[in-house]
Amino acid sequence: MIYRKLLPAVATAMVTALPFAILVGCSDPGPAEEAGESVDETMEEAQDQFDDAVDAVQDAADEAAEAVSDMVDEPGPAEEAGREVDDAVEEVEEAGEELMED
Repeated sequence: MIYRKLLPAVATAMVTALPFAILVGCSDPGPAEEAGESVDETMEEAQDQFDDAVDAVQDAADEAAEAVSDMVDEPGPAEEAGREVDDAVEEVEEAGEELMED
């Protein structure tokens, strides 16, 4: 009969002590937790490498776009020479037309 009186107190003590026992028992990481941490670290490193690769590709694309823009915007020596020839031909044609009008 004394056991019946002690049973609620023992049950309450066990329920109260259980969370503390779990916390104390989890202070040392087990193999599953260590494996999980390793996977997390690997995934973070992979994400960092992916972000670096994306940045490198973006930088290369920006540089290529700038190079193409420079080629299109600024005439090269051949284009400049061609423009000078076109200008000279126009001057000759205008001079020829003036001579024909006189």
